[in-house]
Amino acid sequence: MANWLNVLREKNELAGMLGKKIPQMLAHETLTLEQATELYEFLEGHARGMEEIVEKMELDDLPESYYQVAEDLDHIFTNLAAAAAERLTEIRRSS
Repeated sequence: MANWLNVLREKNELAGMLGKKIPQMLAHETLTLEQATELYEFLEGHARGMEEIVEKMELDDLPESYYQVAEDLDHIFTNLAAAAAERLTEIRRSS
């Protein structure tokens, strides 16, 4: 059994850092199509990773609070990926 508390702590730290930095990066006027694409793929990968973590956690008998934290983190990564996808679309339209 994985140490889910440590996994969730690490993902929470990452989500907190990305939650502060990604909006600034996406708002930068000189963000290129390539950079926006890389950001989107990076964030989408983390969103998929959280979905996989939730699936694996379901195999263990864990407190409900663990699942809530994992779902909250999944929402953060998904929302960041959606914001990157929006910015990517804007850049493509303006090209």
